[in-house]
Amino acid sequence: MKKRLKPPILVSFGGLLLLVVFISALLPIAYYSTPFILEKGYELLTSSEWNPSANKFGAIQFILGSLWVTFWSTLLTLPLSVSMAVFAAELAPKRLKTLVGGLVDLIAAVPSVVYGYWGLMIFGPLMATYFYPTFQSILSNVPLISTLVETSSITPQCFMTAVLVLSLMMIPYASAIIRNSYEMIPKDLKEAVYALGGDQWDVIKIGIGYVKSSIVAGTIIAAGRALGETMAVTMLIGNSIGPFKPCLLCRGATITSLVANEFEEAMMNPLHSEALTTLILILVGMGFALLYFGRKVSKNFMEVEASA
Repeated sequence: MKKRLKPPILVSFGGLLLLVVFISALLPIAYYSTPFILEKGYELLTSSEWNPSANKFGAIQFILGSLWVTFWSTLLTLPLSVSMAVFAAELAPKRLKTLVGGLVDLIAAVPSVVYGYWGLMIFGPLMATYFYPTFQSILSNVPLISTLVETSSITPQCFMTAVLVLSLMMIPYASAIIRNSYEMIPKDLKEAVYALGGDQWDVIKIGIGYVKSSIVAGTIIAAGRALGETMAVTMLIGNSIGPFKPCLLCRGATITSLVANEFEEAMMNPLHSEALTTLILILVGMGFALLYFGRKVSKNFMEVEASA
């Protein structure tokens, strides 16, 4: 009679396989980009002159563009995902909970190219025609904030369009994690709040505080989704390789949009290809940093919750 593998062995094998696949993907990228880092790594991180035909590879604008899009889309996603999670778990009637959960899953399952096409053909033009001019006129006279809308021409393809569409794409990922944690709040805790004279709003406030670590975890996962998104961002951001401007209504580019636009052209120039590979390595490093920061914050919240 043949011996069956024990579950721990299967689990260990799966984890080891995942580690091997990850390392086998990361090491060639690091190896291929090492010569470029040694030769032009300083230029890549300090210059904004991107001209592969002249072997100029200043890419600070693409790094800042990636961070800019990720920051604003995460900032918009956080309150919306928490609101959706609380509504689905606490406020929605029982018959609607299944519908809301299915709708959230459906939004997450829609391919990014669909969002990009919708944003390019419908959402972006509508916003550029009816909302962006009003948005610019309101904020243009506000000190400091006016730089966010400081542009001479409003176009559908800009940071703002990419941020808004990305936020819609990110909400299901964060909301699902927050909702699942919220639904696991002990009923005794809610009943205790009502017993002390609290109302439903008090229960929601206590519940949100109870799942702070899950809110952080969901937000970090959503931010990672925004940092690595390619197709929708490429279609919506405008793909300008000029210097970065901290403006939401300006055109720009991210690391992912640059790679998507130039990977075919880069095959003809080894130095160009190495530059794009180095940018991918930087993007991986940014993802690691984001994950590490999220784990630290989430761990602190968990320790506070455990001691409470």
